[in-house]
Amino acid sequence: MAKKNLGPTSEEPQRSYKNLPDANIPFDTSFTGDIETKAGVKIDGIIKGNLTAAGNITIGSDGRVEGIMTGKDINIAGNVIGNVNSYGVVQMLAGSKLVGDLQAASVIIEQGAYFKGKCTITDKRKDNADDCLGGLENKTQPKQAAKPVK
Repeated sequence: MAKKNLGPTSEEPQRSYKNLPDANIPFDTSFTGDIETKAGVKIDGIIKGNLTAAGNITIGSDGRVEGIMTGKDINIAGNVIGNVNSYGVVQMLAGSKLVGDLQAASVIIEQGAYFKGKCTITDKRKDNADDCLGGLENKTQPKQAAKPVK
């Protein structure tokens, strides 16, 4: 009698991240370290580290992030100390605070929000996180040396 191979096959379906629920860091919870997810994240607690999400990021009114944030649409109602890099829309609600540089396709800052840093609006909305993960680095071309005049 032949044994059947019960191991993984190439015919197994790939996992879809489109319908994953957002991760949640609840109130009165603190986390130290970097977080990467293919879904979205809602922060009502404290994160001390970098946060990278392929989905949306929401910082609740009691939430605080101390680190670099990269995600699709980012909604800030709490406090962020660090650079924010979005390949969609960043919205700062009244009472929110952001101290750090901001890069996004679109930015909405409500009256009563506090922002201290440099803001860069990108040319267009990115469709995936890979296009945006380069962060806030300077992408200027080096200047060519001037040619001598004859």
